[in-house]
Amino acid sequence: MTPAPDRTPLRPRDLLASPRDLARWAFWVPFRDALDPGRPERLRRLWPLWRLAHGVGGAQRRRIEAELAAVLGCGSRDPRVRALVRETYRVSFRAHLEELLLGKLTAATVDSFLEVRGREHLEAARARGRGAIVLSAHAGSFMLPIAWFSLHGYPYTQFAARGLPPGELAAAHPEALHRNRWQAEAIRVRESHEDLLPASFLTVDAPTRELYRRLGRNELVALAFDGRMGHRWVRAPLLGRQALLNPGAYRLAEGTGAAILPTLCHTPPDGRSVCQIGAPLVPDGRTWEELMTAFLAEHADPWLRAHLAGYGTWLAHCRLRAPVDDHPLFVDYAVDDRWRRHPAL
Repeated sequence: MTPAPDRTPLRPRDLLASPRDLARWAFWVPFRDALDPGRPERLRRLWPLWRLAHGVGGAQRRRIEAELAAVLGCGSRDPRVRALVRETYRVSFRAHLEELLLGKLTAATVDSFLEVRGREHLEAARARGRGAIVLSAHAGSFMLPIAWFSLHGYPYTQFAARGLPPGELAAAHPEALHRNRWQAEAIRVRESHEDLLPASFLTVDAPTRELYRRLGRNELVALAFDGRMGHRWVRAPLLGRQALLNPGAYRLAEGTGAAILPTLCHTPPDGRSVCQIGAPLVPDGRTWEELMTAFLAEHADPWLRAHLAGYGTWLAHCRLRAPVDDHPLFVDYAVDDRWRRHPAL
């Protein structure tokens, strides 16, 4: 169930492409066809190419530096920040390489790229018969679990934003929501390959009752706790800063009795990417505020601090999008005071 395509016409300048646009299109479209999930050693030979992405990072690299420095509480020239920025590019490049395989993976090949730990927590959550809310972050190879869960036979629905940003919004914020034909084609191809997986995708336009139905059938519903879509936000502590986060997953757990499954990824220098499934957070009379506090304090915050480089790209992305709406990920770079309307956790 995906939204109708955005039919806002591209303006003449939207048909133009920078070298970066063309490189991104080449990576996500024709380069994808050359990769074989049955030959993981070939992908490993490409891992060192992250250095090229780091070398041409420009403004994105500076945003990553600023974000990591804000978390560490130091200057952007601190050696710790410089080392983490390099590690961020390593993780991001490899995660994107693995994402190229999504439409080609099978139950036999997905385990070559992702190690899933804590499967007993998944089984314990589903044994309750109320479904489970797979709650993740935009860190590491966070797309691979969609393939792993669905290819291993779990009924899996990913609730996420898809497609191009609305044309009117992109026109108002061209610096943050760049939009052209090359980007559109890259997104179209990426999502067409995601759709080859035996997983379902729902967007914010889907009625909430559909999520209730799927959990009622003891299925898995997956969300990113740090996603930027939605209409309701609360202020909560994250990484030593004040963040604006959507409480939808926790309210869904409170309303359905479904357990929350913390599912967080990291990408070590050698070997497979890792998806760690944490112990379920079971409602059992707890309010959504209590569930949210527990998830952030016991799972999200310590995990992200331990694997901060895997989060650098998302931190930079959210900083770039700060002018677009009234709920930037962190309020310390908000462009105005609209964020104050959102209540504190």
